[in-house]
Amino acid sequence: MSKALDHADLMAARISSAPAAGEEPTTIDITHVPCVVDRQKDILSVINEAVARDSGIAIVILWQGFTTLDQDSPNPRIANRYTVTVYSQPVIAGANLPADNVMESVIQRLLGWVPAGNHYNDRAQINNGGMMPDRSLLIYDCEVTIPSSL
Repeated sequence: MSKALDHADLMAARISSAPAAGEEPTTIDITHVPCVVDRQKDILSVINEAVARDSGIAIVILWQGFTTLDQDSPNPRIANRYTVTVYSQPVIAGANLPADNVMESVIQRLLGWVPAGNHYNDRAQINNGGMMPDRSLLIYDCEVTIPSSL
């Protein structure tokens, strides 16, 4: 599913870039927060290294699969599903960014966004999200769906 990973890479670039002129500003600046696409490799070491840095935050994008949008269409239409997760140190102090504000900013960057080369009807949708229980990290996540034609 190379198109799915292409969209994940575009999503990471979108999250890591500042809002352009005319776009809504984000709650906080997240352009310096490490944002990686999980390609089913040893992502845990990448997360731990990023969370140990000055910002204390890492953002990870994982492709979860797809659903078919229209079974009867002559041109296949699918919706790629992604989980965007914010990992943070549990104690927020000093220069560390609040994880909930980072998640708000991620949502602001992605909600309604249209990946390059896609049609307006293929804009990103935020479906749900929340806080994940963990003993060592503060974790927020949200599900993002991007419709696409094959």
